[in-house]
Amino acid sequence: MGSLNQTSRRKILYFLITTIKFIFSKNGIRPARGQSFSIPTGKEPSNLNAANQDQIYQEFLRLAVGGKENKPVLLYQGVKNSPYKDQIKHYPRLLRQRPNGKNLVNGIQTDRNFKSYPILGKIPEIDEQGLSFLHNDIKEACICIGNFWENQFQVKWLGRNALNNVELWSGSKIIPLIYTATLINQKSPFANISEYNLQGLDQDNKAREIPLIELASDLITYEKILTTSNASGGMFKKFASQIEIENWLKNITGNTSLVFRGRYGDKPFMELPNLVERRTGKVIISANTADPSWACNSLSVYDLTRIISTLGWHNYLSQNSRFPFAHKQNLDTIIKILGTDPARLTDLAIKVLGLENSIDSVVIISKLGNGTSIPRERTEAVYVALVQFIDRRPQALGQPAKWITFSLALRGARSLTPRNIDREVVELDARMATEVTEIIQKLILNYS
Repeated sequence: MGSLNQTSRRKILYFLITTIKFIFSKNGIRPARGQSFSIPTGKEPSNLNAANQDQIYQEFLRLAVGGKENKPVLLYQGVKNSPYKDQIKHYPRLLRQRPNGKNLVNGIQTDRNFKSYPILGKIPEIDEQGLSFLHNDIKEACICIGNFWENQFQVKWLGRNALNNVELWSGSKIIPLIYTATLINQKSPFANISEYNLQGLDQDNKAREIPLIELASDLITYEKILTTSNASGGMFKKFASQIEIENWLKNITGNTSLVFRGRYGDKPFMELPNLVERRTGKVIISANTADPSWACNSLSVYDLTRIISTLGWHNYLSQNSRFPFAHKQNLDTIIKILGTDPARLTDLAIKVLGLENSIDSVVIISKLGNGTSIPRERTEAVYVALVQFIDRRPQALGQPAKWITFSLALRGARSLTPRNIDREVVELDARMATEVTEIIQKLILNYS
């Protein structure tokens, strides 16, 4: 047998070290006996083959066991055990990083499909064939990939049924939270939402005054410190009529056929909340008292990808692409809140791909959604996220590190015959984690 060259030895050593660490990790996801995961080296253009993808799915399936209706194990694993929880406070700073063309370059190379981020109200061109690799259980998907070209931020959009208006469950709760922040800044351009309270009668008719960010945290974390996520989400839709919020959303994304007039199941924590400046006690915004015109929430995965990318990339966007009136410090506060989402599918993907010690400056902001649809007779799950990190692996080969940023929204669905909702939950939970893993691997290998 001929001697191995230096590059081959490096690949083998990397593979062995990563695999050993992975297998003996306390909370690691281990491959089945006699098999191993395909760990990418970041050099050769390989991707998950069908056998390895199925193997990863089977491992996630094992981890998802115990999930029940409305409580998938992986989707609700929580931020407490996330290796990135201590970085959340640094997310606003990390989201100002950009490639310099020297020691940090774009991780995704520019092609003719990259264009400037769309201005407000304009729907971009979406490559509807770009996500054909996703499993059939992913019914709708949208991915937006970012990079810089001559110091200008550019994006490429990929989709599967990306503009279909559908029920996206709790994934849409980020919208009224951001809308509320823009209302505050419309009244007071430099106001900090951390200095405001929500004041009113709660569900038990008790007078309450609570910091806005504490109720926003309950909306995202599902920890029920003060109230349920659904009750908090409904409350943040009470500062304007349903039509006003819907029209605001249409003016952001350009999707004029969407409907956003629904609630989230629970009675709002406060039916008539007032926004109060904590220091002075002054009411800045009063609750809307007009007769409600409730309908449904029927949005596209493009809409959610557009919203979370406009939020996370606000430092990179031109003024005519940003949320109107929103002050940077308030968007940064919301970014940190979204860092506490219980859905850690990106954490799992990074671990499975053996990237934990090879990437840094990691940002993961996200929002989960899930439920059992009676009309569609199936279990559904939603994952909306913006992810950014620096891949240091090329430095081992004397090359610049790679800066990678993307946002996505996925809606998956699973239906068994005969119906077994708990089993549907487990299988869909594993499928969502598997597809997020494949998306990330394709992106880091320039297979977008």
